[in-house]
Amino acid sequence: MGSYVTYLKAVFILLGGVLVMVQTTAQNAVLPKEFPIGFWCAPPEAFLTLEQFGKMKEAGFSVVLPPCEGGATVERNLKILELCQKMGLKAILSDSRIPLAIGENKELVAGIQAMVKDYRKQSALLGYIVTDEPGAKQFAGLAEVVRALRKAAPSHLALINLFPNYASNDRIASPSQLNTNTYDEYLEAYLKVVAPDVLSYDHYHFLKDSDRVGFLGNLASAQKAAEAAGVPFWNIILSVQPNGGYRALNENELRYEAMQSLAYGVKGLIYFTYWLPPDDNLYQWSHAIMARDGKEGPLYQPVKRVNTDVRMFAKYLYRARCVETFQTGSIPEDGTKLTQTNLVQVTKESDLTIGIFHDGEGYTSALITNRDYRKGTEVEVQLLAGNMVLEYLDNSTNKMVPIAIKRGEDGRVKWACPLPPAGATLVRWK
Repeated sequence: MGSYVTYLKAVFILLGGVLVMVQTTAQNAVLPKEFPIGFWCAPPEAFLTLEQFGKMKEAGFSVVLPPCEGGATVERNLKILELCQKMGLKAILSDSRIPLAIGENKELVAGIQAMVKDYRKQSALLGYIVTDEPGAKQFAGLAEVVRALRKAAPSHLALINLFPNYASNDRIASPSQLNTNTYDEYLEAYLKVVAPDVLSYDHYHFLKDSDRVGFLGNLASAQKAAEAAGVPFWNIILSVQPNGGYRALNENELRYEAMQSLAYGVKGLIYFTYWLPPDDNLYQWSHAIMARDGKEGPLYQPVKRVNTDVRMFAKYLYRARCVETFQTGSIPEDGTKLTQTNLVQVTKESDLTIGIFHDGEGYTSALITNRDYRKGTEVEVQLLAGNMVLEYLDNSTNKMVPIAIKRGEDGRVKWACPLPPAGATLVRWK
């Protein structure tokens, strides 16, 4: 069960005054070798061109999910895979032969096997989409499908995306959709019954007149459940404006979604959407990454810059284990106060989210993020680095730079730096 295997190497850390062993983790072969940045809604059929896939890569994407219109035919999927292969991208496909349950129906198993045969020679194939936002009553059937896919295509991912935590109380959802009493029970049941390769969920935070409470809490729930099950988790974030209750996003809000996710140890980031979907009877869409005519939308350049930062930090965090995430300053309703680690102490009050990581090379890292997406702040923290070499990631050069600072008698080093709105900085020591 699960997609992580442990290194033989263990890291000993001082956590809350107690020396403990932390086993760091490496990925299973079905997961990308580098941090996946993907999107829902690839271009429709007429725009499946090398030029458009070059635009995806230029914007920092590495994983292509299907178009949100048109039929998911074998011919279209093969075209997507061919373009991905040429551009060095990976694809997660949808195919009508993937059922929601199997039972005793051998024809459904044969359909899965035939599907896998159609795509087995495609090097750009990362995996298959099984379904989106199932309730717990569907988990037993989905487990059958995942097992059949794993048997037929052991080197490819079976992706199921789950509800967000507001599905239990939001006006557009209800507890009957989860089929559990609480959201945490929903996640635990999914991981136990389905035994997936990755835990994926979506959460759309920025409402028209306010910020939805629960974005950080959803990250915390996913982090906890995924850690217990030994699998990574992905977060699907908003990058389009549906009509109704959501606002058009700006670059700082996109960066907030990405950096807060990284601070919780997310192992993949998916945007919804890339291509502007067609309007229908339920939704009218606007303000996306790419417009329907194939030209850059208002979020293309902002997402390109955010993805550059994501890749920069993920280079050091993708294979590291997040051991704690907490907030400082004015603690949000769904936030977490510092309770365990004494590795980082904030000496200047700021609204931060800080993630503590350990990796297989013996480094302790702190990703320090500005939770305020409207204004910058001055970060001032003390790091318990002892006599270890201390470095920070220079965002301008994407290189680790030694920090030469006088150390206190207790082994603490004071570190200060400015952070732009929703910005982040990474420090590490060993």
